[in-house]
Amino acid sequence: MKEMAELCIRHVGGPQNIKSVSHCATRLRLTLADQSKMDEAALLDITGVMKVMQVGTQTQIIVGSDAPELYGVVSKMVDAGKAEGAVPDDEYTAQDKGGRWTPKAMVGKFFDACSSMFTPLVPAFTAAGLLKAVLAVLVALNLVTKSAQEYIIINYVSDTIFNFLPIVLGVTAATYFNCNKFIAAAICAMFVHPTYTGLVAAGEAVKFFGIPVTLYNYSSTVFPAILTVWFMSYVERFARKVSPKVVKAIMEPMLTLLITFPVGLLALGPVGAVLGDALMNAVGALEQVAPWLVPTVIGATTPFLVFVGMHRAVGTLETMQIAQMGSSAILGVGNLASNIAQGAATIVLSIKSKDEKVKPLAFSAGVTALCGITEPALYGFISKNKKSLIATVIGGGVGGFYAGVTHVVRFAKGAPGIPTLPVFIDLNNPMNLINAIITAAIGFVVAFAVAMIWIKPEDVR
Repeated sequence: MKEMAELCIRHVGGPQNIKSVSHCATRLRLTLADQSKMDEAALLDITGVMKVMQVGTQTQIIVGSDAPELYGVVSKMVDAGKAEGAVPDDEYTAQDKGGRWTPKAMVGKFFDACSSMFTPLVPAFTAAGLLKAVLAVLVALNLVTKSAQEYIIINYVSDTIFNFLPIVLGVTAATYFNCNKFIAAAICAMFVHPTYTGLVAAGEAVKFFGIPVTLYNYSSTVFPAILTVWFMSYVERFARKVSPKVVKAIMEPMLTLLITFPVGLLALGPVGAVLGDALMNAVGALEQVAPWLVPTVIGATTPFLVFVGMHRAVGTLETMQIAQMGSSAILGVGNLASNIAQGAATIVLSIKSKDEKVKPLAFSAGVTALCGITEPALYGFISKNKKSLIATVIGGGVGGFYAGVTHVVRFAKGAPGIPTLPVFIDLNNPMNLINAIITAAIGFVVAFAVAMIWIKPEDVR
């Protein structure tokens, strides 16, 4: 792993060219100071690297399940390398090299922001969701009642990440906007402080130096924290510039907090809340008019969304919907059908292949896809075989359509696959889990059948 990390760092221009490092389940994500220093061909020659993608300002190196371990090694090497020399302090903007704002650059920046802010939180969302699923199983088996103290404790612990989402999102937003994470957390905590929530519950008019305070329940909201920390990043630079050196350590954080919190509380928080509500209302209206549409489209197009990195942006909407409404059918439902279909199509490639080296690799990648991690199957096999890709699209689309017409929803995030089926448990609607299982079965059977009929041994390489 050390050798792989060294090669990755070398071929992206060295530690001084790496502005930030992050990861997801299968990708090492790097933000580079100068993209021209990256040698994509050399990166692809590294054993274990499946693909290199550019998503917005982020370079993504797809390595499969080794990504978390590789991240740990790379981040340490980058920190050590930066300690030996100065690091460029320039910032990325939504501009091209000529200094002009372009739609392409702005869209890329948006996707980069979504990925950078929400990816670090996915493990916490997954853990909380699965904890709720375990609690639902305990209740279903009559091992715990909803009035039991054990139920109350487990339930509130699983809700914590969502209730205090503005705080943790403030931390990841501060990392993205390159400002003080702890001041950002302190500022965003004002949105969920017990005193503030008490004012909201009381419902009485509140003013701050004569200016009305819009009382809104910010628990589980997304945009108020992001907008406030974005504003704070500029305030912090201003405070750093005007603070005398002798008292900079005291004055800079004080000015940052003093200027940011009233703007966040009085303006940016309410604006962000309205924006979030409008977005959720639009999604809800679409689900009311055509509940089958989104799961069908997502089920059929998931491979292409992953190719361009757009699945993370769509996942942001799902995170918001789960946090604010408790469940979602935006991404995970159709994604379940597609992931299972990808697994089925890849297993067929293993069956059809005459190459004894390809057989075990394809089978392993197929099983991994059934468990929700699809990059090894998608980039290692499906993207190289048009027939298996079409089989995946058909299987995912048909499975997604069934999920849509039966109104399947999931209650937590997590890589959609067999191990995470418990996130579909609904004590008030047992058919939700059953229909989710049927969705997965349809995705597998349809993709497997199409691939078995269509793919010939000579098609597998």
